[in-house]
Amino acid sequence: MSGLRSTSATMPPNYSSRMYLQLAPDGISLLKFLLEAEDNLAYLSTVSPHSAVVKLVYAPGQEREVREFLETAHHQVTFHAVAIFRGVDGLRET
Repeated sequence: MSGLRSTSATMPPNYSSRMYLQLAPDGISLLKFLLEAEDNLAYLSTVSPHSAVVKLVYAPGQEREVREFLETAHHQVTFHAVAIFRGVDGLRET
């Protein structure tokens, strides 16, 4: 036996999904805190601090969980989606 493990039949995605949100500038840190409390469901980075646009990066298979989280978070932080790019078979805007 060579000691190498066989690879799984399911390959990981080549791209992460991305969602851009615009919110009030004072809501950025709260949204980041809430995401961290959800076991880092998505990675948040600030695209533009002046217009308060943030980017959420998450696994393509986690979109349902991210959307559920955002529905709950919307009670504490006001935002709207600017663009969503799904990471399946390359980045495509939806």
